[in-house]
Amino acid sequence: MFDSILSYFFPAIILSLIISVIYFFFEKRKIIKNYSVSNSKYLKNISGLIISDGGYLKKKIQLCSFDLLISDNTIFIFPKSFYVIPMRKINLIFSNSDKKLTRSTILLREMKISNQSVDLISYPNYLQSKGRIIRLQNLTTEQISFFEEIKKNKNY
Repeated sequence: MFDSILSYFFPAIILSLIISVIYFFFEKRKIIKNYSVSNSKYLKNISGLIISDGGYLKKKIQLCSFDLLISDNTIFIFPKSFYVIPMRKINLIFSNSDKKLTRSTILLREMKISNQSVDLISYPNYLQSKGRIIRLQNLTTEQISFFEEIKKNKNY
């Protein structure tokens, strides 16, 4: 009995991983197609971290690679775990005045810019007032200046 369950377990894990990679690939293409406008910016393969605060002495740190689509009122972040495997999308909005916050849209609270990195700080609804920092590292001066322009225009 145990052998039969185990023989199906590993192929099921591999199959679910392949299906999720295909799903998130097509979801990313659909979002880029639907939400790209003339002044939007698309950044590829930015290394970084996702730091989630789980409470007192509990932090979850995840190394990722990111693709970003930045438009007028939102930042779509497409993290790739282990730098290859696509994960869910993260939709950070600049203001909640025109959009209802849902599980897929998160209000960007703060943006910290340093010499080669940018920290995007948010408090998702499902984390129960725990913070999440998305740190984009090893950015070029052009990319940093783009984020400084966003920060200046959005008053963060």
